[in-house]
Amino acid sequence: MPEKKLSRRTFLTAGSALVVLHSQLARALQPKGSVNIQDYNPKDWVASFRQAFSDGQTVVVPAGLVCENMNTGVFIPPGKTLLLQGRVSGNGRGRFVLQEGGQVTGEGGGSLHNITLDVRGSDCTIKGIAMSGFGPVTQIYIGGKTPRMMRNLTIDDITVSHANYGILRQGFHNQMEDVRITNSRFSDLQGDAIEWNVAINDRDILITDHTIERINCTNGNVNWGIGIGLAGSTYNNDYPDALAVKNFVVANITGTDCRQLIHVENGKHFIIRNVTARNITTDFSKKAGIDNAAIAIYGCDNFVIDNIKMENSAGMLIGYGVIKGRYLSIPQNFRLNNIHLNNESLGYKLRGIQISSGNARSFVAITNVEMTCATLELHNKPQHLFLRNIKVMQQSKVGPALKMHFDLRQDVRGKFMARQDTLLSLANVHAVNEHGQSSVDIDSVNQHRVNAEALNFRLPERGR
Repeated sequence: MPEKKLSRRTFLTAGSALVVLHSQLARALQPKGSVNIQDYNPKDWVASFRQAFSDGQTVVVPAGLVCENMNTGVFIPPGKTLLLQGRVSGNGRGRFVLQEGGQVTGEGGGSLHNITLDVRGSDCTIKGIAMSGFGPVTQIYIGGKTPRMMRNLTIDDITVSHANYGILRQGFHNQMEDVRITNSRFSDLQGDAIEWNVAINDRDILITDHTIERINCTNGNVNWGIGIGLAGSTYNNDYPDALAVKNFVVANITGTDCRQLIHVENGKHFIIRNVTARNITTDFSKKAGIDNAAIAIYGCDNFVIDNIKMENSAGMLIGYGVIKGRYLSIPQNFRLNNIHLNNESLGYKLRGIQISSGNARSFVAITNVEMTCATLELHNKPQHLFLRNIKVMQQSKVGPALKMHFDLRQDVRGKFMARQDTLLSLANVHAVNEHGQSSVDIDSVNQHRVNAEALNFRLPERGR
């Protein structure tokens, strides 16, 4: 028989058929765009979610559906999405693990109850969901013990209520960069709304535009009950970058009804700005062992606190880094600006602004402060201390409006003092009682160079 040969036309036609067949086979092998979890076995949601993520790029929990009894972990494959329109609930041991490019998003009231979202990769997004439940320690966990670099985490427009912690980062073992936690609401929590803990490897963290209400630890757990907390590792008065939480911004925060709203320990190179605080009092988290302050700063370096409005609240505590009674570091190189505190309608005494600062080659600038029924109290001495445009009124039955305690030479804390050539510069400072009389206590101004130009109060003799 004569040998059959393919013409060029026949060859191209056959090739096209092969291409079509190959494309159809490839599409059959690729995951679908989205799958509905309702199409899977309702008696075993864990197995159903695992199979659904294998089948589709996006797994949808439709509106009206409740997936119950999630009691173990489900890994979301890299690049895939869980879309919540309905609800997933568990017993506190269930979790969804986000890997590289993983997303959990919500539409129309999508929610999780007693489920943890566990972030373990870069380019992850959590957005538009409601979370609740006292079963797990935290609703969102960012950490793990595997050393890894993780970048570009977005947490936006979430609502966390009736839970322990909202977001918990344990950062000792790995690194996060470029984190955006934005536009969210936290209420009725036992633990912290956002806790960024031992985050010594992280940088470029933005925490902004949040409402925080009713953070009240009643279960006796120590150090629970803070609005937003960030912490480095071991205190060190040399402030090495390797031990500090750093390069972050906390901004546009509205907080009410808690013991402590914003907390930073062993931090540097950060900004806190545009904070509105109300009813930050000792009525909350009574057994948690934390100080009462709208903003509490411990052992930090090189920071700015700007545009803070407080009402019927404890004000600010800026103090030493202390572990087991040992004073290990003192705040240095910082500025407070545009600070307002009004406790006129409060029936009892709360802290105004209490600052300990020190070290040679260190500065503190306090500008544009107005406080009513509160005290500005300064301890120790940095190399340069500047006060400008200060207006403080404290009731005489409570004590002085301005306290300046510089002589700590016989005190263990005095080791952090700038001992020579200290510049104390004050201008336009008004510190009075309710009758408009000078209300100042300064324990030692000897050996200070004082710039008294435009000074609006008399420096009294000690004890007067």
